[in-house]
Amino acid sequence: MKESVVDHLSELGFSGAEAAVYVALLQEPKATGYRIARLAGKPVPNTYKALDALHKKGAIIVDESGRGRTYTALPVSEFFEGMKRRLDTMRGHLEEELKGLTTGAVEGGIYQLTTPDQVYGRAKTMLREAKGVALVDIFPRPLAHLRGDLEAAAKRGLKIWMMVYEPGEVKGCEVIAPKKSSMQLAIWKADWMNVVVDSKEALYSLLKKDGAAVERAVWIKDPYLAMQAFSGAFHEFAFDRAGQLIWSGKSKDEIATEVRKFSRRYVTDDSFYEVMRPWLNIEKIRELRRKADREDAARQRRAGKGDGKEKK
Repeated sequence: MKESVVDHLSELGFSGAEAAVYVALLQEPKATGYRIARLAGKPVPNTYKALDALHKKGAIIVDESGRGRTYTALPVSEFFEGMKRRLDTMRGHLEEELKGLTTGAVEGGIYQLTTPDQVYGRAKTMLREAKGVALVDIFPRPLAHLRGDLEAAAKRGLKIWMMVYEPGEVKGCEVIAPKKSSMQLAIWKADWMNVVVDSKEALYSLLKKDGAAVERAVWIKDPYLAMQAFSGAFHEFAFDRAGQLIWSGKSKDEIATEVRKFSRRYVTDDSFYEVMRPWLNIEKIRELRRKADREDAARQRRAGKGDGKEKK
């Protein structure tokens, strides 16, 4: 039996004997306990103990209609569906019973995450709780895990700007994508997934290519540090998008208009300035914005007149 199979079953709470017995039953359904012991290479008492445990876990079924008791393993997909239903039920009961013990949101700080479940769980929670804007820099494999959550967040109104590394779209999100697979995918031996929401939280993660473990992962919940993370991600996205516009032959005014557009969309009071209110002159920012809007309008009027002259 492959070590990877044992490792995966161990993560589900199987002992070594239970894993061996389960795999043996997948290979030979409707086997007796003695036959399973021989197939799994385990002592008979240990085999029956493992069979009882697997039956309680819902991984096998028992047939007592014949002359002797026989055992059959459920297919992995069916076993997982049953486990998922049990976990959902258990989650509902625990959330209800522990409701009074919850003290509120996690306090600010910098937290190390050590498992893929923690990383994806935190990313999903961040997207679900975000109020205004999310910036997401993500490799294809993590994107496959998070796509449904991104599309659901966009559908409820979250403005999401993404950097991806293969051609494609994510429904409801604004995506900076290459025309062909990025060189980054070839040179990196790990997958990254970085998420910043509302300038309040940031998640930086580097996952093993097989998705089984975490190389590095940090969740930041600190307004100043998260603001710096937001600013860094935004300017990287803006740089890449401006580069695309330049290479596509856009004029200086067209590029300026687009830059102003995504700046207005993603750097908002809710997503950036409100977080920094204790340290920023918000009225001065609004005054500068109004001035920039007037300059934009004047530039567009001049461009319109220029087009008119050319037509004449």
